[in-house]
Amino acid sequence: MSILRKITDKYTIILFLLLTFNIILAQQNPIDSTQNNTKIDTIKVNKNKLNDVLDYKAQEIQNNFRKKMSYLIEKAEVKYQDYDIFADYISIDWETGEVYGRGKIDSTGKITENVNFIQGGKTYEYNEFKFNFKNKKGQAFGVRTEEGEGVIVAEKTKKANDSVFYMRRGLYTTDEYFIDKKDSLADYHLKTGKIKYIDKSSIITGPIQMYIEQVPTPLVMPFFYLPEISKNRSAGILIPSFGERESQGFYLQGLGYYTPIGDNFDLTLKTDLYTKGSWAIYSSSTYYKRYKYKGNFSANYTTNISGIKGLSGYSKTALYRIQWSHQQDPKANPNLTFSSSVNFMSSKFYSNGINNGNIFNANVLQNTANSSISINKIFPNSPFNASLSLSHNQNNSTQTMNFNLPQFSLNMSRIYPFAPKVGSKQGLLENLNMNYSLNIQNNLSEVPEKDVFTSRMFNNARNGMQHKLNFATNNTLFNYFTFSLGANYTDVGVLETVEKHYDEETSQVVTEKVNGFKTYRTFGFNSSLSTQLFGFLNFGKDKKIQAIRHVLTPSVGYSLTPDFSKDFWNYYDSYIDGNGNEIKYSYFDGGLYGSPGNRFSSSVNFSLNNNLEMKVLDSKSDSTNVKKIKLFDNLSLNTSYNIAAEEFKWSPISVNGSTSLFKSKLRMNFTATVNPYKIEYTTNNNVRSGSYVDEFGYFSLSRYNVSMNYNLNSSDVIKTKPSSLYKKKGTIRNEVFYFDDENYAHFDQSWNLGFGLIYNYAKNLSGSSNLKETTASVRINGSIKPTPYWTISGSTNYDITNDKLAFTTFTFSRDLRSFNINFSWVPFGTYKTWNFFIGIKANILKDAVKYEQRNFPQSSTF
Repeated sequence: MSILRKITDKYTIILFLLLTFNIILAQQNPIDSTQNNTKIDTIKVNKNKLNDVLDYKAQEIQNNFRKKMSYLIEKAEVKYQDYDIFADYISIDWETGEVYGRGKIDSTGKITENVNFIQGGKTYEYNEFKFNFKNKKGQAFGVRTEEGEGVIVAEKTKKANDSVFYMRRGLYTTDEYFIDKKDSLADYHLKTGKIKYIDKSSIITGPIQMYIEQVPTPLVMPFFYLPEISKNRSAGILIPSFGERESQGFYLQGLGYYTPIGDNFDLTLKTDLYTKGSWAIYSSSTYYKRYKYKGNFSANYTTNISGIKGLSGYSKTALYRIQWSHQQDPKANPNLTFSSSVNFMSSKFYSNGINNGNIFNANVLQNTANSSISINKIFPNSPFNASLSLSHNQNNSTQTMNFNLPQFSLNMSRIYPFAPKVGSKQGLLENLNMNYSLNIQNNLSEVPEKDVFTSRMFNNARNGMQHKLNFATNNTLFNYFTFSLGANYTDVGVLETVEKHYDEETSQVVTEKVNGFKTYRTFGFNSSLSTQLFGFLNFGKDKKIQAIRHVLTPSVGYSLTPDFSKDFWNYYDSYIDGNGNEIKYSYFDGGLYGSPGNRFSSSVNFSLNNNLEMKVLDSKSDSTNVKKIKLFDNLSLNTSYNIAAEEFKWSPISVNGSTSLFKSKLRMNFTATVNPYKIEYTTNNNVRSGSYVDEFGYFSLSRYNVSMNYNLNSSDVIKTKPSSLYKKKGTIRNEVFYFDDENYAHFDQSWNLGFGLIYNYAKNLSGSSNLKETTASVRINGSIKPTPYWTISGSTNYDITNDKLAFTTFTFSRDLRSFNINFSWVPFGTYKTWNFFIGIKANILKDAVKYEQRNFPQSSTF
């Protein structure tokens, strides 16, 4: 039974007699009681001794009332305020408030199980400790405590107060095997004689040295400071890497500062410094608010100086890039959303930048960049939605940019004004639907990079608005045919038109811009009739191929578009050129929405879509286990016949197809154009050229394109993994190995291989020594793990047409337990370079303990 003692300032006579009797018994036998069952005691001591109730229990409890001591033996636990202590042996001195604890020991006296000392949810492991509940001070031996991604182990620790600890002869490591107690020795550690540990704040040490596999290294630092070990973000200096680059000199890269800003933002500032004058500054910020938004922003500016000022090879280039990504959580406001995706840069940012990373991630091959900022509004209980956006796109090769500043759109989704409120729609009238869109733009096109953010960027500004209204209806005829009717109306308004005339003095056509609002309207009609035909070929349910199904969707249509160049519409004018010919032009030439059509079109359109698939038996043992395989996802043919045309009434036949083979591992797409007219060739000065003549029936292939992509990985070939074949497993870095009965090791050797082919053919009739233009290239990429901790990956492109290898990269990486090794290599070409890196994996030390060596491209060729 539990023994409950309440000690107070006022004693009664009965309590005094009982206490005297117990003391006499204790003198005869100092150990008052020995219990073999688990005991739980609660002692509320006087307030001048302890400030709270102290609870304790153990497998065996011994109390010495004369010495005012309690001894807890086996599975001992003590709880006091926010302290929880678990040990094999604990002694409590009720007079002084001092507690002593020790871990479990074996027959040789070696501690095999540590004491767990928990304060405020934080766990410390000790071999043995002394702690005073009254002054909150104590000492411990054989200390172990986890901090963030690492662990501290010290021979002796002195607790100054609840948050400050002083440690002697300690080490710090981030080795996961050591932290998880899978290994008794860390593969590396930082060793020091003195440590000051401030809980949830920082670690400060005296002189510290790195050990690798228990071997001391020359890496010694006079002190070591590790801030903010807790999970909370904290400000701090970012340690740079250093080296030498021939054209820029010695450098420091990545020197910077990180700081959180409130609970939702942070800011990173970095700089690169070079001894020959080049420099760069980088800023980035991420932000996140739950159920509201998230995003990131970065701005980079680089001044790249090469050569010596005053000499011919000297150059100075300013490079910049601004990136901003913002996403609004759909829950924040479903009817009003804001988003951004900005990637605005100087055209040479990737190719002339100082950072090698743009080569290894293939950014140097990007010739375009795009940006968009938009606000979208949905009007509930109506078919309308609106958007306002700013957008930009640029071509890094031509160094030109296009802007829409801004663009406004109002759209009405499809409505059925004559549809019944209940029931299905019947007939042409009830199926009649319409949709509407309004688009207003201010466009700046082909702006040279040097003119951006100057008044010259508005020299070629184009603006206008466009209304579009579409009508459509359909109905089923004779249960098998779908008949459709449609009409469209477009209204375009611009603030600037053109007038042209021929200047006889200069023999040139002069184009003058005319300011003023002017509109044009176009319209057209269309109809179509389509159906589906199904063909089946059954082989029997006991066959491997059970059936083949062919679906044909033929369609014939008619479209009518007036000639808006006639004088009735007043959209066109004309001038007489130097040869006396009348040349028609539109007032709207070069406008934002183009010009109205200048040809009458009355066309009959033909199309035929095909889908071919087969049903195969997936398992011989089960005739019901079948699967469908698509032989052709799509195979379509399209052409038209213009009744109103004076010649070349038939348009070229276009063929498009796609298919997937080998369980969708091989994806194939192809397009082709067949011209039905005769080609007549002529030779002039040994140059052969051709032209089409209006003679139908001479079908020739004018162009085609074929692209194939094939992806294969180890799981497609090796169905059985070693883990399912062998039960014996390795330990300590060998967990990935499985051993057979003869102790041969097996592991999952994963790999993947990607293959791509692009082939283009075009017939050139313009007059050339080569009437056929072809381009072909092959792309190969893949990776393999020759051992569980090695990974080799690479990619290359081979230009078959020019018989040369294009951009090629290789990467070799090795997992070294607590370290990573990475070697990236571009072996040849304009961007020939390499990069070597070895460093600690853990985020807390990855920027502090690392070695990096780089080679920078010098415009070499293969």
